Amino acid sequence: MTITQEELARRLREARERAGFTQAQVAAALNLERPIIAQIEAGRRKVSSLELAALARLYGRSLQSFFEEVSEPDGISYLWRAAPELRQEPKIQKAISRGLEIINSILDLENKIGLSRLSSGPSAAYSKKIGNKWEAIQHGLEVAIQERRRLNLGIAPIFDPAAILDDQGILILGLELPAGISGFSFRSGQAIVCGINAKEPQVRQRYSIVHEYCHVLCDLNDLPAIISCSDKGKDLREVRANVFAANFLMPEEAVKSFLFSRGKGIASRARTQIMLKDEIVPYEARRPEQALKINYLDITLMANHFGVSVESAAWRLQDLGFISKDEQKDLLEKDKSEIGKVLKKYLGQQGVLSKDWGQNKIIYQNAGERLLSLAIEAFRQGLISRNKLVELLKLAGLLEKDIFEIPEARRT
Repeated sequence: MTITQEELARRLREARERAGFTQAQVAAALNLERPIIAQIEAGRRKVSSLELAALARLYGRSLQSFFEEVSEPDGISYLWRAAPELRQEPKIQKAISRGLEIINSILDLENKIGLSRLSSGPSAAYSKKIGNKWEAIQHGLEVAIQERRRLNLGIAPIFDPAAILDDQGILILGLELPAGISGFSFRSGQAIVCGINAKEPQVRQRYSIVHEYCHVLCDLNDLPAIISCSDKGKDLREVRANVFAANFLMPEEAVKSFLFSRGKGIASRARTQIMLKDEIVPYEARRPEQALKINYLDITLMANHFGVSVESAAWRLQDLGFISKDEQKDLLEKDKSEIGKVLKKYLGQQGVLSKDWGQNKIIYQNAGERLLSLAIEAFRQGLISRNKLVELLKLAGLLEKDIFEIPEARRT
């Protein structure tokens, strides 16, 4: 679409305001004088292609969005307003801006190559207004059951939740976010993006991925973006997402099956009938109460089985009525004690638990890796130059010394 200089100026001013920047801040970021930004936004000075690209990166927008006939909901601007603390730390702001540049580059390359994986997002949506906590809990449970059924997951543990999001056309960004922010979700043009706090342990990242998946399914049709914070635990959308994550990762029948395999979660009295000669005789066996009690080893192995934290497993067992609140508290205290550390270390050495239990490690293919593979493919098809390839490989996170180890990046 062709637009006038005045219309482009208006859109640039609107994009700046929605992103929460002052003209002085934009000028400083672009190393320009503030009056130049004012002139551009007034339509009295043309903006160069380099300046426009820099503004797009700063505002978290694609270049195309400034020229589209109908603008999409601006998810990243909404995100900035919803979580101003993200803007207070330059390192975090820079990381998110880089992430958005990666997303826009991915969309551009997929368009060049002829892919449309990101254009549709999940084929199912479960938008529903929730008026109270009970409705949030019920809807989270219903969506988890329906989504597992739709994806033909049965009750087996989910080995790689990130792969599920990837199959639904959702990109995941691993970012070092402030403590208390586990993740966020937003739309950016055609893309649906989930940001995950890469500073948290593996099991927490897995939970956050599924938590954000619920926001994508239930909330992004009504909101351009949503952020998950620990201080929003009572927010009904967060309640729904937490219930969804617990039921999606640990379905009730799967938990019962696991406990049964360990002789737990069953009746203390077992009644049956046995045949003695020609007579059927009722038989009753009683199990010792202590043998039926769920202990710290049980809950540690359950957490490992489902790929969640011990805390999440304990909450799930209490929610399903297998342990009391006092028992849950006791189990969580053991988890934080020296006993818990020693047991996890021992089980890890025996190969029972993951070697990386609790470590801060990104456990999914992130958007940078997607960009790398697309950039190489686009170069092979002659769709981008070698210089552009090198630029994209740097953006994807490759060190300069490693870039030229890739055959396509070498000059012949």
